[in-house]
Amino acid sequence: MEKITAVFKHSLLVLTWLVLWRLSVFTEYAPHASIWFPPAGFTFTCFLLLRWQALPAMFIASVLSTGWESLVFNDQRSLEQLLIAGSHFALLHCLVYGVSANLLRGSIDRISHHNLYAPVMRFLLTVATASLVMATAGVLLLFGGPQLESFLATSLAWWIGDMSGILVLVPVFIGIVNRIYPRRGLLSALNFQPKTESRFSSFAGKLVLSWVLMVGVVVLADYYQSSEIACLIFFLTLPQMWIVFTESPIRMAVSLAILSFLLALLVSILGVSEQAYIYQVAINVIACSAYFAMSVPALVADNRELHIEAKTDFLTKAVMRQHFIALTEQHLKQAKRYGHQTSLLLFDVDKFKQINDRFGHLAGDEVLRELAILVRSKIRSSDIFGRFGGDEFMLLLPQTSIENAFSVAEAIRQGIAELTFSEPELTVSCSFGVARVDECEGFQKAFDEADRQLLKAKREGRNQTALRFAEN
Repeated sequence: MEKITAVFKHSLLVLTWLVLWRLSVFTEYAPHASIWFPPAGFTFTCFLLLRWQALPAMFIASVLSTGWESLVFNDQRSLEQLLIAGSHFALLHCLVYGVSANLLRGSIDRISHHNLYAPVMRFLLTVATASLVMATAGVLLLFGGPQLESFLATSLAWWIGDMSGILVLVPVFIGIVNRIYPRRGLLSALNFQPKTESRFSSFAGKLVLSWVLMVGVVVLADYYQSSEIACLIFFLTLPQMWIVFTESPIRMAVSLAILSFLLALLVSILGVSEQAYIYQVAINVIACSAYFAMSVPALVADNRELHIEAKTDFLTKAVMRQHFIALTEQHLKQAKRYGHQTSLLLFDVDKFKQINDRFGHLAGDEVLRELAILVRSKIRSSDIFGRFGGDEFMLLLPQTSIENAFSVAEAIRQGIAELTFSEPELTVSCSFGVARVDECEGFQKAFDEADRQLLKAKREGRNQTALRFAEN
């Protein structure tokens, strides 16, 4: 059964390769000339994912394509000639892209959103080099080495066509092959999963905009026979960047694949030849720009996470002391402008050291976590909850009188008494100091007053709230 399944999967790879080859023939703007060659991208992807297990399927598909090509162009070659030519092409095609994909595999396996630049650079250099070797060797070996002028034109078209097929389509082909061989995942760090995606209608609008611009440029360039107008195709980089920065990686890959297919199809329909090289280069430039730009949202997300982590306590998710003070100073400016009252709570866990000594530090961490969860359930979204250090916490209550702040402290204190922990014998209480924050005197004086009230609560027996208006 496993052998039958393996044969079926390899047959599916062969069929996919041949369909892609026929698609490239369908989009030719001249015999043997298309602005991209999708089978090159599929071969590269198969070797990248399956390593040399993909060799039989890729070799057979390459040989069969030679026979199919003979039927399409009716070149009257014998079966023996077709087998020899097909074997030469298949051997060269599989050798070049198999070796290059396997060399690239080692670095790609370690890819993550933290280091996109280096793998992308290796991918681009590998693809450019492999397709150049394939084009040069293919023209020399398969066409008998034509004259210099013909050699340069033929090899250049082959090189850019193969490179376009690989650069543009590999991300999409990775998704296709991963469905056939789900255990052979690659680029798992990216996963091609949506980040915060826009609605599909928004994505479709961006696609339509790209297509309209592309059709307009190609039609006008062909109508006026103007290479200058054709060069405007490079401005398609702008809507593609828009997609990169606002959509998921898979949508970016799909949009790039569709755009390149429609461009190849339009060039074929119009029979464009003079500007074909411009469009070939444009596809590669747009793809390269998109891949490099993909690292920007990842870096922005990383920086945002680091920014949050630097200002947030990992255990309790409360803001750190310095950030708490900065937020307080910002709030006091607003409070002074609108004449709002502000109160400050300072509290800590009673006999926290004894809890750690008796039940262990894991139990102490549990106490702090549960305490933080309780506090957040008792306060408003506009209140600021911070960790001063150790078991000491701060709570800034905007637009709150000291009497109401006392009520908040009591609600939290009473809620703490009802907390349960993994250690049945563990009970927790907290002491609170409350002070009014005077916008004229600033945060420090209110903090000192709240600290004095906290010490007063502890001296008077703990598990209580003490308060006094800050001096003016």
